[in-house]
Amino acid sequence: MDDRYFMQTMLKQIGPEGQKKLAGASVLVIGAGGLGSPALTYLVAAGVGRVGLTDPDTVSRSNLNRQFLYGDDDIGRRKADSAMKQLSAMNGDIEIIAYEEFLSDDNAATLFAGYDLVLGAVDSFDTRFVINRTSAALCLPYIDGGVNGFCGCVMFSHPPKTPCVECVFPNKIIKKEQVGVLGATAGIIGTLEANLAVLWLLGLHNPIENKLLLYDGLRMSIDFIKIRRDNHCSVCGGSVR
Repeated sequence: MDDRYFMQTMLKQIGPEGQKKLAGASVLVIGAGGLGSPALTYLVAAGVGRVGLTDPDTVSRSNLNRQFLYGDDDIGRRKADSAMKQLSAMNGDIEIIAYEEFLSDDNAATLFAGYDLVLGAVDSFDTRFVINRTSAALCLPYIDGGVNGFCGCVMFSHPPKTPCVECVFPNKIIKKEQVGVLGATAGIIGTLEANLAVLWLLGLHNPIENKLLLYDGLRMSIDFIKIRRDNHCSVCGGSVR
């Protein structure tokens, strides 16, 4: 066993067999920004064998308060390419695949093909709904994260066992406006997404199945809200009876 993973294979929930599971697993991360930076970092560090990342944007100076995969020298460069190089330098044993495409209903199914799990790290509800529709149609588990100021949330979606994202955040009621974000908040939410991804890949108990995790950085609190499927949901409403 590679001593790179020695500290986590000491955990009884992982061990050598769990590490082999991670090495054989694959995760696609949508977004390589404030949420994607910690999520990608910890998936690669944990030894997930194949990690895909997709982001069509370039690095801007305003990204640097929370997107720690990049520095001043990366400004103006493609995020997907810069992130892939940084992550490859971190762990050369991992297969890292970068996509610079803008995610849409036209290409999502092709991009998602062959991955075990999709992790959303986006700041656009339009893109979040594309991920949700596609993952539900392909029966792929989807971990969604979002941040707003000092607060954030994490949700696990895998119909028919759980609600989909649109059951909980209906498209018609979402206010699509830009908000400020504390860098540490994005780091915490992205890290929680990576933690949940590892639990799921190992086949361990999913602590937020049918729950929405809410983090409040001003109160330093984490709360859980029970969520349920919407039988009239346009995305997954017909998938369970």
